[in-house]
Order: sequence, then structure tokens, then C-alpha cells
Amino acid sequence: MREIRVGIIGCGGIAQNAHIPGYQRLENVKVVACCDIVESVAKTAAEKFSIPHYYTDYEKMLKSERLDAVSVCTPNSLHKEPTIMALESGAHVLVEKPIAANAEDGAAMVRAARKAGRILIVGFQERFNPYGMVIRKFVEGGDLGWIYYNRAVYLRRRGVPTWGVFLDRKLQGGGALIDIGVHALDLAMYLQGFKRPVSVLGRAYTLFGKNKEAAEANAWGPWDPEKFEVDDNSFAVVSMEDGSFLVLEASWASHIKSQHIFNVSLRGTQGGAQLDPIEIYADRNGVAVDMTPILYTKPDWREQSYIKIKKFIESIIAEKPLYAPGEEGVVVQSIIDAIYRSTETGRVEPVHIPL
Repeated sequence: MREIRVGIIGCGGIAQNAHIPGYQRLENVKVVACCDIVESVAKTAAEKFSIPHYYTDYEKMLKSERLDAVSVCTPNSLHKEPTIMALESGAHVLVEKPIAANAEDGAAMVRAARKAGRILIVGFQERFNPYGMVIRKFVEGGDLGWIYYNRAVYLRRRGVPTWGVFLDRKLQGGGALIDIGVHALDLAMYLQGFKRPVSVLGRAYTLFGKNKEAAEANAWGPWDPEKFEVDDNSFAVVSMEDGSFLVLEASWASHIKSQHIFNVSLRGTQGGAQLDPIEIYADRNGVAVDMTPILYTKPDWREQSYIKIKKFIESIIAEKPLYAPGEEGVVVQSIIDAIYRSTETGRVEPVHIPL
């Protein structure tokens, strides 16, 4: 197999902690260029990972380098333009989650991929959670029957990310919902077979962001309450076309016992399942039973991030997306958009999928 040449757009934490190391673990894959609008960041990444070339202008990078694949690791609102330009240059693209700051931008990216005949994948690494992969097998095997209820939860007690641009509404498009809620939402949608959403009743709150005491008690360092612009708690009920529904909870800060809760639970007509601790619930011979699958691996976000990189490269070789195609990213983002609209109107809002 010929060498696959990779470029990185956006050299911040997710690029340096996941994307670049992931590519460098693979044979016949070479990161040949990286780009960041802050020259010192691009230069540091290039030196740290021995990347031959660095740029501050991604358009120049795409024109100067012969790239087969590109990772887009910019802030959410800046996903659209570099993704489209990379696709038009002939590269396949792995864009960090969420696909974009809104579904319309995501749909434009999908249309560009279709026109260019290139692959567009969204970096939802929780699809490679080993517990989730087991539950998916039970769903696909019909063991749960019709799934009528799905609950997705990603909660932190005091875990507001205070670095980068996480608290900037313009650049991120939102807060806890679009940052970590999107992971729980995508995994829940994936596990139930990606049903079509039709409406949402939701609320996105800023409950702790303006509180000085909460800011000072944050596990990841204090923030400036005057500059906190996004939601720190979000909740929603999503109705599906088949009559089932999904409940979503996402928070950076909340009064809970644990420092961190990530879970998905499904209830079906033939059985139920829970992600963590992983359990399957069913009836056997007229008796209610709880089943605990035996797994030899546990969830590890770094390993799951590596798998998402590996599967992206395998998708290029297979000439088809092997996980999280852009179209599914647009569906997820359409739900998030509807939650924010419902917050503004106080009403149930339809889910508009612009594809």
C-alpha cells in the first residue's frame, strides 16, 4: 500500500493528544504538514512530532502539499470552511465532533464530500467504547426487541473546561451540550440504530457559569464568570419517528455524587441494557435475568481516539466510511440545534435535518 499523506488543521490539544499520535502509530501513514493560525502553536506541534512542514494558512497548506487525508481540529464554528476546502483539494476528511456549530454548516460539508467523491467522517470515538460495542451486538441481534426508551447521560460534578475556547459561544456554538452532550447523544443514537428524530423539548441553562464560588471550586481551574457565555447544563426529550423517545442529560457542573457519569441505558420490548456497569436485562424461561458480559478491555478515551484514527485510514483504503459518516453527524447536530431553539421558544421544536 502506498503511503498516505496526512495534514492537520488546528494544532491544539485534541490534535496533539489524539490525532497526530494516532496517525503516527500506523504503518504507511505520515503526517507531513500541520497548520494553526497561531504560528507558535503550529511550530511547537511540528517540532514535537517531527512534522516536516507547518503553516499558518490552511489554504496555502492544501495547495502546497499533496495530501490524501486531513484532520480538522479547529473550534466548532470553524469546521466548515477548512473541511470543504480540504475535500475540494482531493483529501478525505476526519472532522472533530461535532460536525459543525450548526446543522446547516454540517450539511454543506456533506454536500461538498459528495460532490468531490471524498469521505467525510466525524470523530465520535465513543462508538468504540467496548461496552457500547457489545450492546450494539445485542441490538443488532434483536435481543432487545423494539427499543422504546433510551437515556443518554454525560455529567460532571465540577468539570468545566477552562482552556482553549470552550467558553466562547461564537467559536464553539454552545457549551456542555455541544461539547460532551454530543458524545452521549451520538452513542445513544448509534446504539438504537440511528432512528429519525422528529421533535425536541429541551432546555440549555447557565446555572453555575456566573457563580464566582463555583468558578473557584472547579476541578480544572477557575474561570472568569464575566466571560462565561455558554450553557453548563442541558436536558432534552427527543421524539423519534417510530414513536420511541430519547432523554438526554449533559452538564459540566452539577450536584451529583460522582465526579463523572457517562452512561446510556436502553429499554426494549424483549430486553434492556446499560452501558456502565455493562448489563443486559431480559426474561429467560419465564424468569427475569440480569446478564453481565465478560470483557477484557475497559473504556479508555485515548485508545478509542486511536481507533477512530485507524478506522478513518481504513475507510480511505476501503473507499467508504466505516463509522460516523457526515450524514449521521448532521442528524446529531440537528437535534442539538433543536434543543437550543426549544430553549429560546419554550416550546416543542421540530428537528430540521437539512439533507
